[in-house]
Amino acid sequence: MDGSATRILASPYWWLIAVAVVVLGQAKLALPLFGERDAMTGLTDARPIVSGRHPLHLYHGSLGAATFRERYGTACYDPAFQAGYPKTPVFDGGCRPAEFFLAWTGQTFDPATYKLGLFGVCVLAPLAFALAAWGVGLTPTGVVLASAGGCLVWWSVPVQTMLEAGNLDLLIAGLTGLIFICGLPRYASEPGPLTWCILAGSAVVGWYAQPVMWFGLFPVGIAYYVIVAPRHGLAWHLGQVGVFVAGLVPNLWWLADWVKFWWLRSPTVDDLAQLPCWFTLLGTIDDYFSLFGTDWLNWAIVLFGLAGIGSMMSAGRRVCGGVLLSTVVLAVVVARLGQAVPMLKVLHAERATSFVVGVLMIPSACLLSRWWSQAQFGNAVVAVVAGLPLLAGVSGVYAPTPLPLGLNDERREFIAAITKFTTPEARILLEEPDSLTKPGWNWTALLPVLTDRAYLGGLDPDANVEHSYCGFRNGKLNGRALPDWTSVERDEFVQRYNVGWVVCRSPAAISWWANYPGASAVARFRESGDIVLFALDRKPSFILSGTATLERADRRKIVLADVTPNEAGEVVLSFHYQPGFRIIPSMLHIEGDKELFDPIPMTKLRLPGPVSRVVLVWDNP
Repeated sequence: MDGSATRILASPYWWLIAVAVVVLGQAKLALPLFGERDAMTGLTDARPIVSGRHPLHLYHGSLGAATFRERYGTACYDPAFQAGYPKTPVFDGGCRPAEFFLAWTGQTFDPATYKLGLFGVCVLAPLAFALAAWGVGLTPTGVVLASAGGCLVWWSVPVQTMLEAGNLDLLIAGLTGLIFICGLPRYASEPGPLTWCILAGSAVVGWYAQPVMWFGLFPVGIAYYVIVAPRHGLAWHLGQVGVFVAGLVPNLWWLADWVKFWWLRSPTVDDLAQLPCWFTLLGTIDDYFSLFGTDWLNWAIVLFGLAGIGSMMSAGRRVCGGVLLSTVVLAVVVARLGQAVPMLKVLHAERATSFVVGVLMIPSACLLSRWWSQAQFGNAVVAVVAGLPLLAGVSGVYAPTPLPLGLNDERREFIAAITKFTTPEARILLEEPDSLTKPGWNWTALLPVLTDRAYLGGLDPDANVEHSYCGFRNGKLNGRALPDWTSVERDEFVQRYNVGWVVCRSPAAISWWANYPGASAVARFRESGDIVLFALDRKPSFILSGTATLERADRRKIVLADVTPNEAGEVVLSFHYQPGFRIIPSMLHIEGDKELFDPIPMTKLRLPGPVSRVVLVWDNP
């Protein structure tokens, strides 16, 4: 070893350089996510990520970011899907990271900004593990090992699966939760401004990313407070309250909407099913072993981590060991309930095992650091470990599976056909695929941006909100089997939803619409199977009763010109009614127009006579 290297390792700040090297290596490892050959181009170009729910989060993120810049809120009314629906923090909650990325940069629909944000989260992951290690009081050696171990956890199969699925909100919440939990012991032993700021900052980001997970950490926080509180004075107690307030208050502006619109969520069969018996909930040993799969790395971290917690407790650090152990136990229980209770799968509770592995990486690093700190060349070995991520990235020994970017030839042909054979005067009924596990299945969430058309279906069949009722999938239209529809009911559906074209994927759907009077196949192409585009021979109109000219319909407003009511003084629109609509002029009245087979009413206006211009605005009052 030369003199310069020796001087660096002898410096009290060598570990900062080592952590920086780990972060650099993480950046090199993360780049292949955006392409095997020209990753920088994939990271910065306009091709969106099309795996999992990335397209949905990008679409909703663009709506939320634009709305936030206008009125400091992210909930808005989107008429481009489902005949109009409220985009809220409930649906879709996973778009909040995208909203932040796009609002921060001032962009609207910008796949490059979204990808840069995702890349940034990947790069900063080792820093989260380093801060967590610092929080539990590890030595500089332990901090470096924890950051390098964080790379291992981040590129494990479960975390890569979450990256591909678009669960960036869960990953950010997991990282901030790790920092917070590990920071509690330091605040108990060495309270100070720095520790307080780290706890408060992690709480702010964590609540924003995923409040459900932070609700889950409450039992650990309460137990910690009850045990530690008697040892401290008033200032410490005020500091603890301040952390909670500092984390929650900056998020109240959107958490209020989260609570307000939670009831829009539609109960599923799993929600209404009876809970399993206690024996099923408890499970067997095999059930708990299956949580961590067969990955030897996960099991190594689990075993070393448990041993590390035992070592902490035997060394008298009971608060630290107790916080980590209780967090692990709670996360395992949540993951197990996610296996046994189907309704919890909506919250991805079974993925709490990745959080368990992340937490146990910290005591694992503690155990390893004790061994290496006693070795003759311990710091040199740790320095080599810090360089392994960079070495792996540069040499190509390891590279994550690239995320699919952009549209393939089949999807570009699909968009070309839609653009050529349809117009904005009516909606397109889109049959959704039966399988939601194929790569890129959710890309249709981008269709309004790519085609400037309005759609029924294609947004997210698993949204579990009232407005997802309207859809065409699994041989059913709006939840009813195709043979159960009469010709009159089908005519009413087409008129009520102003359907001008139908995209069919399955043979049954193709046959059903081919027999519809006035339907003609105008295009045939492929997109994960044979597709037929039918045009319906009818006069399209978004005005169901009365007369008017639709000038504009977007997330800002719906504008009507030359509005004339029918004999009853009403104008009915083919847009779903949402409580809170504001109508201009204010002397007019707006309400819902209920229909027997549709749980969401259309919008009805009551007018005393003709009006030259009517504007509907939904500002989430």
